[in-house]
Amino acid sequence: MPKQKVDEQTIIIEALKLFRKQSYFNTSMSEIAAACGLQKGSLYHYFPSKEDLMRRVIKMVHEFFKTNVFAHAYDKSVPPQKRLENLFISAESVFLDETKGNLLGNMGVETALMAPEFNTLVQRFFQDFFHAVKTIYLDKYPEAIATELAERSVAEVEGSLMFSRVFNDHNYLRNTIKRILSRIDKPVSAVKERVKAQLE
Repeated sequence: MPKQKVDEQTIIIEALKLFRKQSYFNTSMSEIAAACGLQKGSLYHYFPSKEDLMRRVIKMVHEFFKTNVFAHAYDKSVPPQKRLENLFISAESVFLDETKGNLLGNMGVETALMAPEFNTLVQRFFQDFFHAVKTIYLDKYPEAIATELAERSVAEVEGSLMFSRVFNDHNYLRNTIKRILSRIDKPVSAVKERVKAQLE
């Protein structure tokens, strides 16, 4: 028998699992309702459309990252190297967790190309990701260098996530994070010279 009562959080989590496994466009409201033990009609009492549900899923994932991952960047009681490590190790554990998955990284391109109404929400996630990483680099490097390193770090993580998924090999992500963490351990002068040469 279908469950009579399900809270919104349960629906959002079940939708997240299905969106990650099947993609947003290949998941129906009927499948989401079934995963929650609801009739399809009952699901619309909670969310008027799949688009509305997707917005809530993205916002939930974003808030999770802000609280559990990005927050490490702003803990000034911890040295920059350790803050960067805490941020990316936390991100790695979430990205490689099959129950959560990297919804935004995996679906960002798909939703941006085919559902532009989600663009702003996805952009806000990556803006917060970038700002968190840049905040750490600013403790060691000038603005231009911190910006370049943050942009490169976030782009490399997203690229390695795609490779990890395509080749079913988590080492792409793990090796990328190791490289990112090794940069902040290098002498400031060496990083400045390398980045300066790349920017010229």
